[in-house]
Amino acid sequence: MAAALKLKGIRKSYGQVVAVAGIDLEVAEGEFFTLLGPSGSGKTTLLRLIAGFERPDAGSIELGGHDISSLPPYLRNTNTVFQDYALFPHMSVAENIGYGLRVKGTAKGERENRVQRALEMVRLTGLGHRRSRRSASRSCT
Repeated sequence: MAAALKLKGIRKSYGQVVAVAGIDLEVAEGEFFTLLGPSGSGKTTLLRLIAGFERPDAGSIELGGHDISSLPPYLRNTNTVFQDYALFPHMSVAENIGYGLRVKGTAKGERENRVQRALEMVRLTGLGHRRSRRSASRSCT
């Protein structure tokens, strides 16, 4: 069985600065993987390479046994979750969750089922109709 994600000899430099040097990694289907390291250790560069926002100088990136190293981001079956949230304020919580599925053309019924499962996983059942707000910046006293 092919790994869900496989990196072989990944290397990326920016001028004289080597950001990622010879990374080999396999993540199995269903495995939970965490990438940890200090600032400047190449974590973001590695994630940008996997997503297709950057091209490796050397090595290959496989998803599900298929080499995606030269594919543009929109043709990769990957998603990016940014460190700072970027919700669409005009959409409900459920619409924000289902946005990627809608863009991919997932049927409405399937999309709604998957959104409900996602809400259940994070214990937000029944809150999909709410609008997002930037309450994180408020202070609690």
